[in-house]
Amino acid sequence: MQPEPFAMNRKIVGLFYLPFTFTSAVIGLIINTPVSGYAENEISKLERLANLEPKPFVVVEASGKEVKSRGQGVVISEEGHVLSAAHITWIDSEGNYSDDFRISFRGNEENIPKGKVHLHTTKFSDREGAIFKEIYFGARLVRTRGSRFLEQMDVGLFKIESKGVKSFPKIDFFSEKKPRIQNGEVFHLCHYNFPHKPGDPFFLINPVEVVGVAQTSSGLQYLAKGYYRIGSSGSAILKDGKLIGIQSSAYTVNAKDIGEIPMGLISFHMVWKNQIKHLLED
Repeated sequence: MQPEPFAMNRKIVGLFYLPFTFTSAVIGLIINTPVSGYAENEISKLERLANLEPKPFVVVEASGKEVKSRGQGVVISEEGHVLSAAHITWIDSEGNYSDDFRISFRGNEENIPKGKVHLHTTKFSDREGAIFKEIYFGARLVRTRGSRFLEQMDVGLFKIESKGVKSFPKIDFFSEKKPRIQNGEVFHLCHYNFPHKPGDPFFLINPVEVVGVAQTSSGLQYLAKGYYRIGSSGSAILKDGKLIGIQSSAYTVNAKDIGEIPMGLISFHMVWKNQIKHLLED
């Protein structure tokens, strides 16, 4: 398995390095400043989103002979187009990329899409009689101008390969044009807490607050503080229940193990409809 890109002793997260002095500086900011602007009356909206069956939120895996890299993603078309972080296609330290992908849906209802690659069923000791499923589909990467990276961003577009599904659950874009955002805006990060555990339904929708920007090897990214999941690269970032960004990287402050929910900074690229729509004709 590819090592987690969030090891603190390397001072690297995702695609770029953080100097120790910067990391130390942001710890005080993150711990001492609570996420603000989160309206309690939005909880009902989040409940409806979390209870969707099937969900438009997926797990994306890249492999060789076995799974080498894993991230999260979001379905943006009924035909099965999925946005995720492009760096999950990178599968080893020698700079090799995968061309073998699969995308899975999780749920406990019979109406989740029926995949042909693999079906995994999981039972949990604290949920007597409950059976959760993870259904896999083959997928391919949609290249843009020959590149895996959409407009040189850490954003990848995938297409689920399935002739037996009439339509997939999808999320709408927040804006047709590139949106403007401000420091202090609160978005929501959508991610499976244990993407490496097949069939695990633990799904989080939690607030993250925009606090700045970062210039990276994949261009300008936006920074937000809050809780996230180690392994949440590619997660959808929503504004008013609609897609406004894709998480690229994360800067862990307080977690070491994959099962922990860390607090820190995430970086993300903004996405919008007109940026993508010409690629959905594929």
